Amino acid sequence: MKALRFAILGKSPLAVERLKAVEASENARIVRSFSAAQVARFADADWSGLLNRKQVDALILALPAEQAADAARRALLAGIHVLSELPGGLTVEDIINLREAETKSSAILKFGCSLRYHGSVRAAEDLVRTQPYGELLTARAVYGHAGYPGPDAEKHGVLLGHGIHMLDLLHVFFGPFESVKAMCPEGRGGNANLFAMLKSGNGAIAQLHASATSWRQTFRLELGYERGYVWLDGHLPGLEDYGPEMLIHAQLMQNESGRNVPNPDETVTEYERVDFAEQELAEFIEAVSGKAPLRHGTSRHAFDAMNIAQRICAATETWA
Repeated sequence: MKALRFAILGKSPLAVERLKAVEASENARIVRSFSAAQVARFADADWSGLLNRKQVDALILALPAEQAADAARRALLAGIHVLSELPGGLTVEDIINLREAETKSSAILKFGCSLRYHGSVRAAEDLVRTQPYGELLTARAVYGHAGYPGPDAEKHGVLLGHGIHMLDLLHVFFGPFESVKAMCPEGRGGNANLFAMLKSGNGAIAQLHASATSWRQTFRLELGYERGYVWLDGHLPGLEDYGPEMLIHAQLMQNESGRNVPNPDETVTEYERVDFAEQELAEFIEAVSGKAPLRHGTSRHAFDAMNIAQRICAATETWA
């Protein structure tokens, strides 16, 4: 197939990785590039000039959330494929509108659910699928950054601008959540921290803390099963200082009397590199060429993450 011609709109650390992946691929190339400020000034004629299928096949969107949904919808309706960063909009309605445009279009819509491609995540999925860990009971999830990681997080809150990636990852292991309770601090810093309790349909419960005041930057997902545990700790690359990336797991052990023994022997694997952008691009190109459907970052995945994020915000209480 001929190389897929990309235009890239906006900039972010993850978009830089995607740009490198395109430049390294024989099946893709960048033909145009615009800043978010330039896109904000686009008139209809500018969009018509950009969304010309004779010149551009696909867009990579790294735009502020309030711009991303409009750009993606315009592209899809013009038959242009879209790879957009999460959350891809500001509301569930934004994602629903994109799903409708996707249905009307022959183009592919993919969201950048980058954590799903990490080696530790893939290995954790294999473990809990193939090993006798039993049912998932609990999760403790922390995604904390030293300060707001970007303008979206500062403007719209740390959950929508940052923690939504952890919400997407929780869906990998839990599936959709049914019930939500949440709380955030009052006054100063209230936009910077959010705590949520999430319950799945089978009763498993996840606890999430998304933070912009985590001076020791933290990424941790602790999954507790009937007969063991699986922990994801740290991630690379993207935002700095979250490493090292490790997978820690252990199966429950029993003594001679058949009683469960605390602190079972652990297996620790460290990951030094992740090629999420290369994997993501390869999957996107396969979907565009009709060779295989999207596996990660579908519009359904984006809807699930945005839906639960919006429900968390609606359920958030302050101290009585």
